[in-house]
Order: sequence, then structure tokens, then C-alpha cells
Amino acid sequence: MSNPWIAIGALAVVGVAIPLTMIAASALIRPSVPEQGKRAVYESGEVPTGNTRIRFNIQYYMVALLFVVFDIETVLIFPWTVIYRDAVTQFGLARALLPMLGFIGVLVVGLAWAWRNGAVRWVRSEHVPGQTAD
Repeated sequence: MSNPWIAIGALAVVGVAIPLTMIAASALIRPSVPEQGKRAVYESGEVPTGNTRIRFNIQYYMVALLFVVFDIETVLIFPWTVIYRDAVTQFGLARALLPMLGFIGVLVVGLAWAWRNGAVRWVRSEHVPGQTAD
């Protein structure tokens, strides 16, 4: 009788050994051409100008977070829609529908809160000529 932990340990060793071996082999095989362009911030050959610390509008992050929240909502609602008919026959309409309506209600309240606080309103940049604030 073999111990199942031996297989798990062997898999862990192989899972660590393969990437480390690949990293070591690529470090030994790759060509090394030390030139000034490789040490620059951008390897495109362009001379960098200005500061590398650029301030981005926080609106990009707010829109991305809202997208992630509502994208996950879709992922959670889809399996529920697949089993909805079976759930209604097994548990009844109220017990099958109310939890999902509560979930969607929380998301609608969150969207209303974000909308009210201006999280979905796009703010125009003051630095770009030709654009005016709303």
C-alpha cells in the first residue's frame, strides 16, 4: 500500500523543479549583449523625455472596479438561470426566486450609490486643450 502523500510531494517537487530548471537554462543559453539601449527605461530606441511618474485619472480605476463587480455578477447569475426551472419545481417559486432578487437588489443599490456619488460620471481632464468640464 503506497502513501498518497508521496505522489503529492513528487508533484510539488516537479512543479518547482521544472520552472527553476527553465529559468536556469535560459540564463545560461540566452545571448548577453550589454549595450546602452538595453539599460534605458524604454527599449524602443527612443530617448525618454519627462518624468516616469505619470498621474492617471482615478476614474479609470473606478470604472474598472465597477466592471469587475458587474462582470462577477453575471458569472454568479448564469448558473442560477440554468437550474432555475429545477429549483422552482423542487423548492417553490418564492424560495428559488427571493435569494437571487435579494442579490440583484444589493447590486442595484450599489450601482445607485456609485451613480449618485459620481463614480460612473466621466470627468474630463483639465490638462487637455479643447475639452471642457461638464
